[in-house]
Amino acid sequence: MNLIPELTDLSGATSRAAASSPRLGDALWAKITLAHGLLNIAAQRFWSHLDLQRIFPLFQLELYSIVRCSVPLMKSACERAAELAGTDPLAASTAKYLKRHIEEEGHHDEWLLDDLVALGMDRATVLQGNPGANVARLVGAQYCWIRHAHPAALFGYLAMIEGNPPLAEHLNEIQSQTGYSPDAFRCLQLHAADDIEHLNELRSTITDLPLSRSEAALISTSAFATLQGLLSIFDDLIAKKLAVR
Repeated sequence: MNLIPELTDLSGATSRAAASSPRLGDALWAKITLAHGLLNIAAQRFWSHLDLQRIFPLFQLELYSIVRCSVPLMKSACERAAELAGTDPLAASTAKYLKRHIEEEGHHDEWLLDDLVALGMDRATVLQGNPGANVARLVGAQYCWIRHAHPAALFGYLAMIEGNPPLAEHLNEIQSQTGYSPDAFRCLQLHAADDIEHLNELRSTITDLPLSRSEAALISTSAFATLQGLLSIFDDLIAKKLAVR
């Protein structure tokens, strides 16, 4: 099943003034909410896996790769948005949000690295490792859209990455089930506390964006492509195809 909606009207033939609508942001968020629901099904399947103890370190390693890539990705989008901001209200809104969010997400990769060490991994080996193919596809698509479409595409990526982390009580159950040290869950615990607020802020930002129909379609496409990338990661983890590098 193709989860990516058709992307249309990127030529700019329809003017922003004609295409803009105060309801576009709400409709866009409704699509993102649908994607969240599909991601939650896969996440529940992962967290209830009988061999969670073995695959949890692999999950943390993939998560580290994503987080390690995300701040540089946001910086690239922010730089591109700043270049366009003088004549592009959407780019100006994108740059404003990303400048703030980059500061909020700083050092999260270092926290995850500490968690991986708590799981018994060697710090130097993790730092020397390369992102896997799933992460490269997930992140690489965003660089394409940032440079060749519009940096606001990144809102779709962020909406999925920030979406619905495990709750603190669920993480406590996972920690007990796997037997790993609480030190291996510190970054996830912090996100359980912060990401709901971040997601609400992101929702407010997206629904208020000065969007044209083509730009709303681009962000929607980015969200569903991110969904597909995350589903691929979960599928590979459950199939035990990944190996600690």
